[in-house]
Amino acid sequence: MLKTATTIFLGLATSFTFLLISPPPPKSFYHSLYISTSLSDNTSISHHLHTLTRRPHAAGSEANAEAAAYVLSIFTSSNIKSHIASYEVSLTYPSSRSLTLIPPPPETPTTFNLRQEIYDGDPYADVADEVQPTFHAYAKSGTVSGLVVYVNYGRIVDYSTLKEMGVNVSGTIVLARYGEIYRGNIVKNAYEEGAIGALLYTDRKDYGGGGGDTRWFPDEKWMPPSGVQVGTVYNGIGDPTTPGWASTGNCERLSEEEVEKGGDVPLIPSLPISGADGETILRSVGGDVAHEDWQGSIDAPTYRVGPGPGIINLSYTGNQIIGTIQNVIGIIEGAEEPDRFVILGNHRDAWTFGAVDPNSGTAALLEVAERLGKLQKKGWKPRRTIVLCNWDAEEYGLVQDPENSSQTIYDSWVDSSNSPPIGRLGDGGSDFAAFVQHVGIPAAAMFFGGGYPVYHSMYDDFVWMEKFGDPMFHRHVAVGSVWGLVALWLADEEFLPFNYLSYAKELQKSTKDLKDEISETDISLNPLFKSIEELHKAATTMNNQRKEIIERKGWTSMWNKDHLKVRELNDRLMMAERAFTDKDGLFGRSWYKHLIYGPSKHDDYGSKTFPGIDDAIEKAKNLNTADSWRAVQHEVWRVSRAVKHASLVLNGKLT
Repeated sequence: MLKTATTIFLGLATSFTFLLISPPPPKSFYHSLYISTSLSDNTSISHHLHTLTRRPHAAGSEANAEAAAYVLSIFTSSNIKSHIASYEVSLTYPSSRSLTLIPPPPETPTTFNLRQEIYDGDPYADVADEVQPTFHAYAKSGTVSGLVVYVNYGRIVDYSTLKEMGVNVSGTIVLARYGEIYRGNIVKNAYEEGAIGALLYTDRKDYGGGGGDTRWFPDEKWMPPSGVQVGTVYNGIGDPTTPGWASTGNCERLSEEEVEKGGDVPLIPSLPISGADGETILRSVGGDVAHEDWQGSIDAPTYRVGPGPGIINLSYTGNQIIGTIQNVIGIIEGAEEPDRFVILGNHRDAWTFGAVDPNSGTAALLEVAERLGKLQKKGWKPRRTIVLCNWDAEEYGLVQDPENSSQTIYDSWVDSSNSPPIGRLGDGGSDFAAFVQHVGIPAAAMFFGGGYPVYHSMYDDFVWMEKFGDPMFHRHVAVGSVWGLVALWLADEEFLPFNYLSYAKELQKSTKDLKDEISETDISLNPLFKSIEELHKAATTMNNQRKEIIERKGWTSMWNKDHLKVRELNDRLMMAERAFTDKDGLFGRSWYKHLIYGPSKHDDYGSKTFPGIDDAIEKAKNLNTADSWRAVQHEVWRVSRAVKHASLVLNGKLT
């Protein structure tokens, strides 16, 4: 009897104590606290970037492993459960390179030193020799010799222009300037046009401030004459020797011959060169004068297309190894839905020092981690699990505009373009590609500004960032604020903030544009228009269901099991994007599964709506056969089925 009385007493005491405890603050309290000046710190974020960029840290290097350890230490010190996941992947480094120009007599040959020069007072001079020699990762090894042809940006349209001028690039070495399309596509386009080698240079018109009296880094932001944009020319995603599976230990791997047959690695040698070397080669090129929009800076030589008479001897040997890369993962477990994940991430490895690309993003990620750690100390727990990822080898509330403290970032965003632009994540050249293009997971990428002159060169260092990129590091702090707020919104809101009405309207607009493009053909877009209308209806129904649950909030919702309905509704919102994928992927590019948005076939940096349809139209225009146009109609049906599939998912029906 005494035992029973004690049990009842303890129960009453617990209940009484519960009534005296104040309810926890709403999630919005923590979200506002997250962007407060008490949590943000531009000094800390500057320190992170300085630490991460002390040495060049290419994938697989000791310096990059040290950077991974630093990221792990910040995650751990922020009370975030963290670990490192290591993988053994195929990496390539330069073994030897040589480039010689043989101009017409009486001039003598020039052998280029292919070196980026340090400058007086360069604080990184002592580690400059750790920068890899300029090269293209996964470039074809080989030695070639041939006349030079200038091909502008190396686009398909540029080769069409050359053909109109009567210039044949077959058997030549092409000289292309960076700037409009992905470097891997430049090399691939050259190969498909019959070239035997490719040189890519940074033109002063695009990266050097236009020439004339313009000064360059360290005096100004522009690329120095010896600056070289390095990077990969691989046209696939992930490790080329393990397509579709993880690169761990002694796993199955494709041979070099099998990788080449896959079509994603170049089949001709290529080399990136400086603007100064590019201009030297251009002076040896004769033939017709290139079009005005193909010309260079104001004091550059007149660009001609060739072929020759200058001859290039190009030799490159790469060294392929299996190296260790390290992904750093931090996890803040959700209190209510721990099995639903919001992922924040960017890559850490850099071709050189990587102050802008990628470590401005890594520094911002560490800022987010530290702020989330401080929120946890104040009692915040996310509804859903937040995962912080720092990869190797690749908005609720107002945030103050770092450029103008009198307005918000949103105000600035709208004022600059009349309406806030949100671009599509269709390109395949960044960290989000595997999530969006392969799996169909909703994603967003955010950044301040656009391109920058010292991209992928030795001069992308902390000095450049401190002098020209973000001197007070306010932009870094602002990115951390917006990025973290979006994560908090996705992690804490009861209903996932996805609006498929906007999606349907965007698809309607894209389909109307497509209709104009094929207006003189027999292709019917009626199946696509019909499926988009079904998506619009499904999205409207979904929004109404959400509104109904919100309106009956209270005690009755507990009896109606509304929490289960919320979960089920969120699952439909989460899975709808996956419905836009197809297991067979894009024709000839099967890794890309998303049928609505994807990279351009001839520019991995470019984004296309309905990429499969776009590829089929391009082929049909070239072949102009009944079968090729039937293939276009087939792609229209494929996309229509995917959109209908998404409608069924939103409606909670069997697919």
